[in-house]
Amino acid sequence: MIPDAFTVFPAIDLRGGKCVRLKQGDFERQKEYDADPVERAREWERRGAGAIHVVDLDGAREGRPVQLDLIGRMAAAVGVPLQVGGGVRTHDDLRAVTGAGASRVVMGTAAVLDRELRLRAVDELGPALVVAVDARDGVVATHGWEHTSGVDVLDLAEELSDDGVACVLHTDVARDGMDGGPALEATAAVASMVPAIASGGVRGSRDVAALANVPGVVGAIVGTALYEGQVTLEELLEAAGAR
Repeated sequence: MIPDAFTVFPAIDLRGGKCVRLKQGDFERQKEYDADPVERAREWERRGAGAIHVVDLDGAREGRPVQLDLIGRMAAAVGVPLQVGGGVRTHDDLRAVTGAGASRVVMGTAAVLDRELRLRAVDELGPALVVAVDARDGVVATHGWEHTSGVDVLDLAEELSDDGVACVLHTDVARDGMDGGPALEATAAVASMVPAIASGGVRGSRDVAALANVPGVVGAIVGTALYEGQVTLEELLEAAGAR
């Protein structure tokens, strides 16, 4: 299971079997970093990661998990938990991702649009379920960030808390991959209702330290800043109090 303390999650975003990053979730604005995501997972573990966040970008776009074999190889290669999302929209998808070796499963679109499914997932997975709250201008984005749900982010956060969801992943889509800093106020507002992992815009140690001091924020996902060499994982772990 994911560590109890504030967790820094290095991100591995998968597309076509490779490790990439997108800007603002835009599939046309992609940069490839690694041809071997399994080795990248091993590297993050060697450098002290307590957990790794994995996104099946192809799955997010197609609406079903696509890279289960690769996720399984990554899970088998490391001893730290994988938190995995991307295209998880049915009960069978949940089971497929956990069956591949994920310790926690991130469900986005389906959890927003289908409350019955969400409640079933809470019953089955408990704290191993993370619901993605992807925000664009305060409104929840769905379907790989390509559509707007019309649901207010804070209204959804309150509903998720009432439904017994143990943790949410809050992403400010406009900040993702843009090196603009995290959405501290928006994440804090969500975290005041339900424990939240922050994602999008984390630039370095100061951002992680600031997030770690926000009540209810239990982790931060960091991608571009690590891959571009703006900060090391060791520095982030120290800022979070994990080293």
